[in-house]
Amino acid sequence: MPEFVENVSSSFSNASTYLSSVSSLSKVSAAIKLELYGLFKYVTMSSLPNTSRPSIFDLTGRAKWDAWNSAGTTYFRKQDAENRYIEIAKTLGWTEDSEVSDSKSQQPAEETTSDRGIVERVPDNGIEGMGVAVSTMARPAEFKEETLHGVAIRNDVQGLLFFLEKYPDADLNSRDEFGYTPLHLAADRGHLPIIQILVDRGVEIMIKDPDGFIAFELASIAGHDAIRELLSP
Repeated sequence: MPEFVENVSSSFSNASTYLSSVSSLSKVSAAIKLELYGLFKYVTMSSLPNTSRPSIFDLTGRAKWDAWNSAGTTYFRKQDAENRYIEIAKTLGWTEDSEVSDSKSQQPAEETTSDRGIVERVPDNGIEGMGVAVSTMARPAEFKEETLHGVAIRNDVQGLLFFLEKYPDADLNSRDEFGYTPLHLAADRGHLPIIQILVDRGVEIMIKDPDGFIAFELASIAGHDAIRELLSP
């Protein structure tokens, strides 16, 4: 079992070990994964992040920081954060009698990062990730193949055209769970072909992201001149 800081209950450590190993977490929403991450960091490290909030260009780090900060501002006692973590674990199948194989629990922590952030854990997880995968953007929401946000992130022109053919009434201005539209994502990453299609389909270019930036400003900050010219208000 992973080493935990002092004064963490056995129930919490057992629940975290269970969540680190259970394969069903791949089906858990990004929001729940992030909440678990924030609670885990609160309980095992400190009530609030000890670093400044990452920039918009580190969306994974930003989402994780926000989750940790949210836990610290929501729960005033560590015990309350522990209880919430255990409560979520129980909804995901954990019980006091749950067992996790040693081969799983003794593996070191390891993380990979998707394009936009919710941290995705590789199969053999350890303590660091909170006992679960958090994937900023866990392919937010979780960037499934058929989502507008997913194809915008991948610069998948054919995927976008297929999606629009399949769902002609889709809301092109829809926000993902982090508040970004497909246009925001494509502009930030310099995906001009995606931008062109969205603009041709009448996407709204003046929508602001959670930090108050429109797509034109995101493209300008990132140095994507062609997109900046296309989206110039």
